[in-house]
Amino acid sequence: MRNKKRYAVVIDTYIYADNDYMARKMAHNIKRTIKGDHTRVIDIYEQPFAGIKTRSLGNISEPSVRETELPF
Repeated sequence: MRNKKRYAVVIDTYIYADNDYMARKMAHNIKRTIKGDHTRVIDIYEQPFAGIKTRSLGNISEPSVRETELPF
């Protein structure tokens, strides 16, 4: 590792989900599949197709199994 350089990579992607809970879950599932030391979810926005307005999710934490709010 000493001879390797460290790079920061910003990845932007769209996911399709039924609600905020599922969007958070999918974002964190993607995060776990990326190989890296400090991969994190920085922000999640609702971005309607062909729309100008966005809505930032207030809670972007990884959903726990015991979360009280159900996705339906």
